[in-house]
Amino acid sequence: MTAEVMIDRKYSKIKMFLVAAGTMLVMLACSTLFADRASAHGHVVDSRADLCAKGENVNCGRIIYEPFSIEGRGDFPEFGVPDGKIASAGIFLELDEQSSTRWKKVNMKGGEHTFHWKIVANHSTNTWDYYITKKGWDPNQPLKRSDLELFCRYIDDGAIPPDDVYNDCFIPNDREGYYVIVAVWDIADTPNAFYQVMDVNLSINPNAPTTPQPGFPGDPNRFGEYLVWNTIRIYNTGDVVFHNGQFWEALWWTQGQEPGTTGQHGPWKLLGNTPPQ
Repeated sequence: MTAEVMIDRKYSKIKMFLVAAGTMLVMLACSTLFADRASAHGHVVDSRADLCAKGENVNCGRIIYEPFSIEGRGDFPEFGVPDGKIASAGIFLELDEQSSTRWKKVNMKGGEHTFHWKIVANHSTNTWDYYITKKGWDPNQPLKRSDLELFCRYIDDGAIPPDDVYNDCFIPNDREGYYVIVAVWDIADTPNAFYQVMDVNLSINPNAPTTPQPGFPGDPNRFGEYLVWNTIRIYNTGDVVFHNGQFWEALWWTQGQEPGTTGQHGPWKLLGNTPPQ
């Protein structure tokens, strides 16, 4: 065997090794990608993203593969994602396109309605919040906070949700036509939340009251403005909680440190038994 042939065989083996190694790297990358998708997160049935995944909304971008991954900063609307990026969380930007004709509408009547979240990865939960655009909003402008009003809230106090979450709400029964509903799943053990928008064609339900009685299912006012402290939720500087009949303000980032038990050098400042003005 000549030296030339031996060299050719040597390089052929090296080439085969490099090809095999490259294939393994590609497979590893793909498995990581699909693992990430498999562990991420949740979406609302019939939301804008869900209808993109079903092909009923078009030109949606990569959200069609992961309608459950619209994740951004939580504590909306005080913090959360920026105006104009509420539908996309700043990630799936096609979802922020906003006009009166851009998206398919779901027919919905005012009154009782149950929202269905399909959960892919279960996170310790703070709240499930539902907002609707106000009467007179401009459907041809980017969606912003000032367009929205809270109409439904559920508080889980750190509980882990099941794979299917159903929230009973009362849709404002005083408006007709195109409106947008924003559903926010706020996570307790991270600073983030998952955002879903739903495009609806509302009609007034003559069999439902215009305004429900206080304390109805999902009534956001039944909890008051400030939430009760819980051991799982992350709190940031300036957050106010209600605990043991008193209000407390976080002086810095804290989690699991109970107000009133850490002394004067702890993360909580006592505000008193009346809410801050």
